[in-house]
Amino acid sequence: MRSLKYLGVLGLLAFCQACNSGSSTNKETEGASSEKEATEESGPKLDALWETDAWYPTNESVFYYQGQDVLYVSCIAGNPTEKDGKGHIARIATDGSIIDSVWASGFHAPKGMCVFQGRLYFSDIDRVVSISLANPEDRLFYPVGGAQFLNDLCPGQRGVFISDMNTGKLHYLESGIVHTINESLSGLNGLAYHENQLYALSNQGLLKLSDGGEVLEVINSEVTGGDGLVPLGNNQFLASRWQGEIWFVDGSKATKMLDTKEANIQTADIGFKPSTSTLYVPRFFANRVSAFTFIKP
Repeated sequence: MRSLKYLGVLGLLAFCQACNSGSSTNKETEGASSEKEATEESGPKLDALWETDAWYPTNESVFYYQGQDVLYVSCIAGNPTEKDGKGHIARIATDGSIIDSVWASGFHAPKGMCVFQGRLYFSDIDRVVSISLANPEDRLFYPVGGAQFLNDLCPGQRGVFISDMNTGKLHYLESGIVHTINESLSGLNGLAYHENQLYALSNQGLLKLSDGGEVLEVINSEVTGGDGLVPLGNNQFLASRWQGEIWFVDGSKATKMLDTKEANIQTADIGFKPSTSTLYVPRFFANRVSAFTFIKP
């Protein structure tokens, strides 16, 4: 989910989208013909693998969990700012087939997710929810004071980092206590922790931060207002913009690999399976999840 200027658009659209009936099996990505390939053959690119049917209402995030080799999908199923209790978490296999269309429910607007110490953490407007992977009825809730639009999460060494896109604040949840560690990161959203290093997407671009929230470096200033973030190592990343863009970032350089804005198909908080170089893309209003093979240059 992206920057504030898009929230006005979201408010005008019909948010309460029920799961469409249909087969739970995959189909080849028919929408690939409408998606602009923005790279040359020699550059980084995405090859379409599969796309689910529209079973995942207003899905904002896809998180690949290596420990189970499954995908968790956060489904807002309504307005991303409304406390309506309609949100839920689904689980699907890495081939796109359904495991649990509703694995855990009763939330408001679940968005970014991560796993830390055997529990799934995700943002839910102004609180963080923690669910046991072994028992989805085992739930903990952590209110975040002053929060307006909590978005992404990632695990750190001793806790979980949390972004608030509206306030520009970076929070850290450790031992059940939420600490605010930076209050001036405009448009803060996508977070990732790789090789003991924190990275973030904001209106300033792709940032390198200390564990204490200090900005150490602006790695890339082209991919601003980003949503999902996947570190690949060697200062390379995959990044999405909610409006319908997916980028390959190589330090200060950035290459757009996918652009679906004209088709009005969003690309929200992406997930990635490193062993197969598979990128999983939540399509938000389209209620589908798409998978691509990422091919490096």
